[in-house]
Amino acid sequence: MVRIQFVANDGTRVIFREPRAEDSKALMRFINSVIEEKMSGMMMNKKVTLSKEEAWLRKVLKEIRSREIVMLTAESEGKILGNCHAERHHMKLSHRAMIGIALAKEARGKGIGEALMRATIELTKKRMRGVESIDLFTFGYNKRAQKLYKKLGFVTVGRIPRAVKEGNRYFDELTMVLDLREK
Repeated sequence: MVRIQFVANDGTRVIFREPRAEDSKALMRFINSVIEEKMSGMMMNKKVTLSKEEAWLRKVLKEIRSREIVMLTAESEGKILGNCHAERHHMKLSHRAMIGIALAKEARGKGIGEALMRATIELTKKRMRGVESIDLFTFGYNKRAQKLYKKLGFVTVGRIPRAVKEGNRYFDELTMVLDLREK
């Protein structure tokens, strides 16, 4: 079981760890709080129920055991502040993985997201043999996230105009890639 201690730049003590079956309720509260935010940067737009979260977590835990997914949860004082996961693509795309991150509003701007992504990327390289690159999708309006991804080495390789609709507004979706091959 992975357990990484991290101290945020405001002094908040955070543990990065793999999720546990008993995390369902806390994960549901966390993700629903992010979904509630306007322009959250998340694809999800409807709150999840506890039964849906429990089913999702059972599936994720199984895929973690089979090394198809790597997931780390950021926790401080018993509260989930975020999570980051990388999931291997399938078939002819199995040399690639896709990463996603979500952080609670109070955890942003403290270095937690960067450290959580770095830890997830390292764990992905260690556990997912043969993964050569990691891709992600982000919305054109999410400049803060794009800045972080670039800092981590991701490069923009594509843009789909008007791919995302929030309310009555459209936004571009960007595809970014991190090459993991030795240079």
